[in-house]
Amino acid sequence: LFYMFKDGKRFPNMVSKFLPASYRNEGLQTLKETGDTLAAYIHGQVTVALFVGTLSFIGYIIIDLPYALVMALIVAVTNIIPYVGPFLGGAPAVIIALFDSPTKAVLVVVVITIAQQLEGNVLSPLILGKRLDTHPATIIILLLVAGNLAGILGMILAVPFYAVSKTIVLNFVRFLRLRKSSIDTDG
Repeated sequence: LFYMFKDGKRFPNMVSKFLPASYRNEGLQTLKETGDTLAAYIHGQVTVALFVGTLSFIGYIIIDLPYALVMALIVAVTNIIPYVGPFLGGAPAVIIALFDSPTKAVLVVVVITIAQQLEGNVLSPLILGKRLDTHPATIIILLLVAGNLAGILGMILAVPFYAVSKTIVLNFVRFLRLRKSSIDTDG
């Protein structure tokens, strides 16, 4: 991975050398679009994490939780895990709130639940859907199916796998159409 990042600009050209010369341009285009798709997914995840962290921070400030900023940052970082990430990240906040009062711990759970519901049902499908040019309902269905089939790991990998697969299939279909049209004009 280090060398892929280090030599990122040369990587597609090196991979394209394994393709026949007549297919290299299409291969390079597919690699470029796949990279753009993954970048859009990562950018969308960071945006969603910032929203969840901000929502948590606002909620923690409202309930006067000690170390609100640190606790919100933990929630934002663990947000990479769909649905359960904010709960895992919220556990330290609940523990800190318990030192203050049980009521405050319950309020922390309420804040986390509200942030998780907004993220899972509104923010993620909307933001990732726009970034990846995918309908929000498709993302919700992907997460539900992948969660049932492969658990948390499936939920983490479902959307980027779908987005990359969609990009590759669309490029392959475009390539076949171009090839067919060139055969029709030659024949």
